[in-house]
Amino acid sequence: MRRSASALAILPFALVFVLAAALGIAGFYATPRAATSVASSALPTVTPRASARPPSASPGTTRSDAEEMLRVHNGLRLAIGAPVLRGDPRVTAAAQRHAEYLAQNGTLGHDESPGAEGFSGTSVRDRLAAQGYADATASEVTIAFTSGIDGVQSLWLLPYHRLGLMHPHAIIAGWGYAEFGGRSTTVGVIVYDFASSAPDIVRSPGIGQRVQGSWQGDESPDVLPAGATRPVGYPVMLVASGAKPVELRLARLTDGAGREIAHWVVPQIYERDYVGIVPAQPLARGTRYGVRLELSIAGADIVEEWDFTTEP
Repeated sequence: MRRSASALAILPFALVFVLAAALGIAGFYATPRAATSVASSALPTVTPRASARPPSASPGTTRSDAEEMLRVHNGLRLAIGAPVLRGDPRVTAAAQRHAEYLAQNGTLGHDESPGAEGFSGTSVRDRLAAQGYADATASEVTIAFTSGIDGVQSLWLLPYHRLGLMHPHAIIAGWGYAEFGGRSTTVGVIVYDFASSAPDIVRSPGIGQRVQGSWQGDESPDVLPAGATRPVGYPVMLVASGAKPVELRLARLTDGAGREIAHWVVPQIYERDYVGIVPAQPLARGTRYGVRLELSIAGADIVEEWDFTTEP
C-alpha cells in the first residue's frame, strides 16, 4: 500500500507518528497460551508469557502521575511480550510541557505556535531538544481524557497510536497530564532506537490475552472504510522488528466453532513494518478467537497463528 504523503520521515526506518484522538477505554488481561510461527517448513513454538494486567494507580499516587502512566504503559507492553520502556526526565518534561500547552490553549494536536501561552517548541523534536534530548527519533500521542491512566489505556486501543506504543524498538517513554479551565489532556512521547535488541515480532492482543470485545472505531486517520458500521471488534495488530517490510497475503479471524469473522484491513499509511485487522462487528463476550496471518516479512513467507479471548 502507498504511504501517506503527510508522513514525516526522520530516519530511513522510522517516522514521527503525529496523531490525535479523543475516545476509547481499554482494559487488558493476559493468560499464557502457545503460539506458532511458520517460516518455510519450520514450525517453532513460542514460549507462553506470564500474565500481565495494566495496574491501577499505586496507593499514595494519582491516576495522572507520570510514573504511574509509564507503569501502565509498560503493563500493556508486558502483556504482549514487548520490551519494557525506561523513563527519562527530559522526555517526561517534554510530554508534560506539551500537555500543559494543549490544556491552556484548548486544543489537541502536535504543533505549538510561537507566542502562544505555554509554548515549549513547535514540534515534538523541538520540545525534546529544548529539554536537552536532541536528534531523537520520536513519536507523540495525545488524547483528551479525565485521567492520565485512562488516557494511556485509551490510546492503546487505537491502531495507529498503538503502533508506536507497542513498537518493539521503543526504548523510552515519558507521559504528561494537565488540566486547565475544565480541559484535560494526556500526552505521551516515545523514543525509538532501531538498533536496540527486540523480539522478531510483537502481536496485540498477546498470546492468550483477554481483551474487551468491542471498540467504537474512532481513530485519526480513520482505519475503517467510509460507511462502515460502528462499533467494531477489538483491533488485532502485528509489528516486525528491524524495520522489515510486512505484506499481508491473507488474514483469518475465527471463533471457537471455526466460523470466520469478517474484518477490515488497517491501511499501511506510515511505515510498512506492521499489519492490522479490525473485526467488522463487536466480538462475542467470553469467546476464544484464533488469528491466522499469512505474511511476507522482508521477502520471507511467514504464517503467524495465535489465539486470544474476550472478557466475559
